[in-house]
Amino acid sequence: MKLYEFEGKRLFEKYGIPVPKSVLLASPRLVRLWRKKPGKISGFKPPLVLKAQMLSGERKSAGGILFPKNKSELSRGLKKLFASRVRGEPVEKILVEEHISASREYYLSLSYDTDTRGPALAFSSRGGSRMGTTLKATIVPIDILLGAKPFLIREALSKWKVPSEDINGLVKIIMNLWKLFVSEYALVTEINPLFRTPNGEFIAGDAKVILDDEKLNPGERRFIELGGDIAILASGGGASLLNIDALLRYKGRPANYTEYSGNPPADLVKALTQRVLGRPGLKGAWVIGGTANFTDIYETLRGFIEGLRQIKPKPTYPIVIRRDGPNQEKAFAMLREVAKKEGYDFHLFNSKTSMAESAKIIVRLAYKKK
Repeated sequence: MKLYEFEGKRLFEKYGIPVPKSVLLASPRLVRLWRKKPGKISGFKPPLVLKAQMLSGERKSAGGILFPKNKSELSRGLKKLFASRVRGEPVEKILVEEHISASREYYLSLSYDTDTRGPALAFSSRGGSRMGTTLKATIVPIDILLGAKPFLIREALSKWKVPSEDINGLVKIIMNLWKLFVSEYALVTEINPLFRTPNGEFIAGDAKVILDDEKLNPGERRFIELGGDIAILASGGGASLLNIDALLRYKGRPANYTEYSGNPPADLVKALTQRVLGRPGLKGAWVIGGTANFTDIYETLRGFIEGLRQIKPKPTYPIVIRRDGPNQEKAFAMLREVAKKEGYDFHLFNSKTSMAESAKIIVRLAYKKK
């Protein structure tokens, strides 16, 4: 889940990262009050920065950030922004901030690096809008077991020739950002720019924060549309990707990525089945997973049947189910009875048939190959 700037800055404050004084305007009444007495409402006054709250990037170049220097420019700027669309999005909220005079601007972020398959710190001694076009950040992998250690961060900053008077302040900001990154299950935390004021303070000028949906909503499962015509309901994240690779190898066209591991209740599988199979144009469905140790196969396939019954019109395409584990025989007996009574085209396989072989089977059945 990608947060708006004002939401990200609330998290920054929670973890001890300073942000500019601000007020969020989201209603005509607040706008009128702010225009009349801006200083009395929030404790600060022009010069200010008006920031349209959008999820898209590059707001400044698209006219979504204004810099009023007096009360009349403030009034015109608010009116202009609330009447505009920035990169196709209507402006519904504006963050009004005090203008920060900076002697330096830095860039820093924490995210996951695909090469090291772990968290990484990105840093540049020149932040701001230039980062998106001409500047590159230095990337430093972080050992997920050790975490971000102050002495390692200090050593890296010294290596990057950061002015000595800024090192302690930057280390503190980075350590607090690391706490946020880990504690809030973030995928990305970025500060650009990080202002360094003439008196040595560090203030986050912007906030880009993306949180992991699955950690925020444990009852949900990640779902990605892939545009194909074979629906996939898989158990196990890693196995799901390997099975999609197998499907592609046999010229199958996957419709989606999702997975339902962790001994899920029937209700969760029901909801996921409705989402996976509730789209037009499918030629087959593939319920795939290895041999479970703790997952109740009967419970999960009961949820699958309940979800399947909600799909209208009733699917007539082949449905290949390859599962094994606790209560598998009971589950397959239920599936055979449902197929007989309700007319579903089930093809059932246990661990005697490999997952890769079941990929070949669903491709053959879905595309009627010999």
